[in-house]
Amino acid sequence: MQSYTIDPSSDNIEDLYKTYKPHLFSIAHNMLGSSSDAEDMVQDLFISMYGYQIDNINNIKSYLNKMIINRCLNELKSARKKRISYVGNWLPEPTVQFEEHSPLDSVERHTISYAVLILMDKLTPLERAVFILKEVFAYEHREIGEMVNKTEVNCRKIYSRVKKKLDASNNKDETLSSHLHVEKEMVIRFVTALSNGNIQSLVNMLTEDVIFIADGGGKVSAAINAVYNKERVLTILNAFSSSQFPASKAQIVEVNCQPGILITKDGISTGIISFDWEIQTMTIQRVYLIVNPDKLQHLNPKVE
Repeated sequence: MQSYTIDPSSDNIEDLYKTYKPHLFSIAHNMLGSSSDAEDMVQDLFISMYGYQIDNINNIKSYLNKMIINRCLNELKSARKKRISYVGNWLPEPTVQFEEHSPLDSVERHTISYAVLILMDKLTPLERAVFILKEVFAYEHREIGEMVNKTEVNCRKIYSRVKKKLDASNNKDETLSSHLHVEKEMVIRFVTALSNGNIQSLVNMLTEDVIFIADGGGKVSAAINAVYNKERVLTILNAFSSSQFPASKAQIVEVNCQPGILITKDGISTGIISFDWEIQTMTIQRVYLIVNPDKLQHLNPKVE
């Protein structure tokens, strides 16, 4: 029997926290779609471990993985009930990487495309956990089973079912990554059009059945319902451009590892725009606008 005791008078908690926080935060963030919630979840996990003796531990990382996953599963079940009263469209909190930083600079920069993140909202908490642990962190089904209390066979079936439900294969991801340069050039054009108010120049960049979805959370003025077809989307983009610029500034950033747009005003982040691309024609089939300040606060300086 191996015993790992967390002594509140020792540095064990701090050492574990420093070692495993980035990894546990990555799991929680992908599970919950919120950096603040993920931060709280990791903090609460380690606080709960003070003075707690853990028996039969062969792998502390696996043990912590299981703890954070279980907490996230419970939180997701609760969050879905709360979301019933959410005003307008609900979009997940985006992960933003500024252009001056390389994707390789982060120790554990595990994330998935924003479009897939949105599709994942259709999954049950268990399906989401299995998909993330396999697709994002490359765990084996046996390891995943130990974390979610399911058999290896069950996890394999769940993952297969999720892949079909999302229709998000690795081939699509590889195709997208090979077109990142083209995407960036088009997003630069989008920023220019938005900033200059020349929205009609975007006509050839949008699919005929393009959809615009905004999330203001009832706290900021935004379209309550999704907007369909090119003409209507151009109209709403024109209205958005007129209301935001030239007072605001738009810049290229990475949003969940793909080119996106950060909108700031007086140094404060006020919006994120992300895109879903039609791969064959490299045109935009979805425009996502996040202006809910709660989902942008992690990008802004903390006020003491």
